[in-house]
Amino acid sequence: MKSILKKDRILVFVALLGLLASLAPLAARTKAEQSNRYYDYILDYSSLRYMASQSTQSEGEWLDRFASLGIDKATVAEATALGLSGSAGIPIHAMTVKTATGVFGWESDYPDEVIGWMRASKDVSDAIICTDTAEAFDWVMDAFNARVENFTAKTCCDGEKGFIFLSQQPDGLKGEKLLNLRLGIWPDITALLEEHGYQIVPRTETMKDMNGTRFAQAYIEVLEQYASPYFMNNGDELIGYESDEGRELLTQYLRESGASLAMVEQNDQSQNITWPGTVELLNSIDYHGIRVFNEWGYIQNRYAYCGYTGPEEITNSFFRAIVERNCKVIWLKMILEPDNDVSWDADQTEWTYITDPAAYEKMILDLDARLEPMGYTRTTVPPMEMETPSAALHIVQGIGTAALLVLLFDLFFLVSRRTSLLLLVLAALGMTGLAVLKPASYPLLLSMAGGIVMPSIAAVGLCRVMLEKRRQAPRPGLGRLLGDAAVTALAAIATALCGSLLASAALSQLSYILEIDLYRGVKLMQLIPIGLFALAYLLVFAYEETGARDAVLAHVGPRGEKGRIKRFNAYFAELMKTPMQLGWFLAVVVIAVAAVFLLAVFVYYIYRTGNSATTSSAELAFRNFLENTLVIRPRTKEMIVGWPMLLLFIWSLRRGMKFLPMVFGLGMTIGLVSVVNTFLHIRTPFLISLLRTGWGVLFGLLIGLAFVLLGELIYRAVRHFCGVEKHV
Repeated sequence: MKSILKKDRILVFVALLGLLASLAPLAARTKAEQSNRYYDYILDYSSLRYMASQSTQSEGEWLDRFASLGIDKATVAEATALGLSGSAGIPIHAMTVKTATGVFGWESDYPDEVIGWMRASKDVSDAIICTDTAEAFDWVMDAFNARVENFTAKTCCDGEKGFIFLSQQPDGLKGEKLLNLRLGIWPDITALLEEHGYQIVPRTETMKDMNGTRFAQAYIEVLEQYASPYFMNNGDELIGYESDEGRELLTQYLRESGASLAMVEQNDQSQNITWPGTVELLNSIDYHGIRVFNEWGYIQNRYAYCGYTGPEEITNSFFRAIVERNCKVIWLKMILEPDNDVSWDADQTEWTYITDPAAYEKMILDLDARLEPMGYTRTTVPPMEMETPSAALHIVQGIGTAALLVLLFDLFFLVSRRTSLLLLVLAALGMTGLAVLKPASYPLLLSMAGGIVMPSIAAVGLCRVMLEKRRQAPRPGLGRLLGDAAVTALAAIATALCGSLLASAALSQLSYILEIDLYRGVKLMQLIPIGLFALAYLLVFAYEETGARDAVLAHVGPRGEKGRIKRFNAYFAELMKTPMQLGWFLAVVVIAVAAVFLLAVFVYYIYRTGNSATTSSAELAFRNFLENTLVIRPRTKEMIVGWPMLLLFIWSLRRGMKFLPMVFGLGMTIGLVSVVNTFLHIRTPFLISLLRTGWGVLFGLLIGLAFVLLGELIYRAVRHFCGVEKHV
C-alpha cells in the first residue's frame, strides 16, 4: 500500500487539494447553523378548542396557561361558509338548496322572495346561506366580493336576518363550490386571541379555479393585517398560482414583509409538503424559508408511550425535529388519550384529549431544559442566511474527486504511474466539463462520487494493507494485533470520513438544508462500495495471495506482451477441463448457500436504508436511552455493525482465516458507507453529525474490542481442542 501511495503521490496531492476546498463551504454552513439556533411554537387553535370543550376550563383560561409558558402565536384556519355553519354560536347557516328544501316545513324559515328563488332552482349545485345578524351578512358578502372574480348572488334582508342565494357564476363556478371557499377568520376568534396576547398566524386553503389574482389580493391583505412572521400555505396550490399577477403579489409580499415561507414536514419525516412553484418562489425570496414540525396524529397519540408515564415521548419527538432535522417551528397540537384511532381516515371530531395542564407544562418545559444547554433560544425564528459555494471551489473539489477515482482504479489494477497520470487528466477534464455543462446537477453528481469513492478506497485499501501485514508478521501476538488493529481501524474510518467532507460540502446549500432538494443516491451509494470490497477481497486474498496471479502471469506473460489474450483464453479453457474433487465441490456448495443468505441479509439492509418514520417501540426505547444519555445518539448500524465488524475483519485476517474475513468485511463496509450517509442528511447540522459519528466510533470500537477478545478465546480454544500448536 505504501508503494502505491508513493507512486501516486501526485494523485494524493491533488486529492488533498480537493479535500481542502471542501472545507470552505462546510465552514460557511457551520457558521450559518451556529448562528441560527432558534425555535418557536405555533399553537393550533382548532385543536385547543376541541380539548378545551372536554375540560373544565374555558378556551380563554387555556390560552392564558399556554401564554404563561411563553407561547405567543396561534395558527387559525380561515373559515368556509359550511365550516361556520357547523360551529355553535356563529350566526351563519349554509347548505345546498336541495338539502334546504328537503326539510319538512322548510318554507317557514325563509321570506317569500327567497322561497321563490329556491322553488325556481333547477341546478342541484345552487346553494343558500342564511345569516342571523346584519354583521354576519356583511362579513360574508364582503368576503365573496373580495375573493371571487365577477361575483354575483341574489340577496335578501329580512330584519336582522340575511339570505344569499348562490347560483352558477359567470365564469362557470357552481354555487355549491363557493360554500367551500375560504372567507376569512371569524372576528370573534380574532378578538379572543388578541385579547389573550397571541399573534395570529393565518392559514387559508386554496382551491382550483378560485385561486387567481383576486383571491391572492384579498388573502395578502389578511396576512398584512396580522403581520405574521410565517407564511403557511395550504390547499391545492400556492396562493395566487392561477395567474401571473397573483404569483407576483405573493412574491412581493414575502420580499417586503420579511415573512418566512413556513414549510410543513411530511408525516414520514422526510421532505416538506410543497406545491408546484415552491422552488421558484424560494429562489425569488433568497430561500427565506423555515421548516415546521407538524404534530401529526400519531405524535399526538404518544402519551404514556414507550415505557413513559406522561408526554415524554412527544417531547423527544420535538427535540429530534429541532436538533436533528432543522425544524425550527413546532406546530403544537393537543395531546391525545392513548386509545384514540389516529389512522389517516379517522374522525378527528371523535378524538379525546388529555386535559391535565401539568402534562402540557411538562412537555414544553422539558424541551426548553434540553435545548437551552445546546445554545437554542425560543423566539420568532429568522430565516437562515448562507452564501452559496463558488463554482471554482466545486471545480477544485471535482478535480480532487477525479484523483481519488483514479487512485481507486490503481488499487485494483496496479497500473503504471504514466497510466494513472493520463487517467487523472481525462477524469479531471470530465469533472470540469460536467461543472460547466451541467451546473444544476453537478453538485449532486460530485457528492455522489465523493460519497462512493472514499469508503471504497478505505475498504479496498484496507485489503491491500492487511495483505502486507500478513506477509510481514503472519503470527502476531495479541497485544501487537490489538494495537495494529486500533490504528488501522482509525485510519480506515478517517479515510471514509474524508468522503463525508467531499459529499456534504458539495450539497451545503440552503435548498438541501431546508430539504427542498434531497440526496437521491443513498441506496446506490450503499451498493457500490460493498460490491467493490467483495471484488477487492477476492482479488487480493483469493487471487494474489494464493499465487494464482503469478501462475496466470507465468502462462499468459506480462502486460503489453503480444498474444497475451490468446494465451489467456487457452489457459482458461485448460482450467475448465480440470476435474473438480469432491471436497472442493462441497466447499463451493457451502459458499453458495452462505452467499444466498448474505444476499438476503443485504437486500433487507438496502430496503431499510433511507428515511423512515416506522420504528418499533423497542428500537425507539433504545434510541431514547442513548439520546437521554449522550444528547445525540450514534447511528446503530455503525455502533453495532460497522465498527465491531471492522475490528473483527482485521483480527480474522491476522489469524489466517479465509471465509470469515469476507463476511466481517461486508459488515465493515456498511459502517464505512454509513459514515458518509450520516453527513448526507444535510438538514442535520454538520457539528451534530460529527458528534454522532464520534460517539459511534467510540462505542463501536469498544464493542468491537469485546468481540475480538471473545473471538480470540474461541480461536485459541478450538486450536487447543484440535491439537494445533500453542499460538504465540
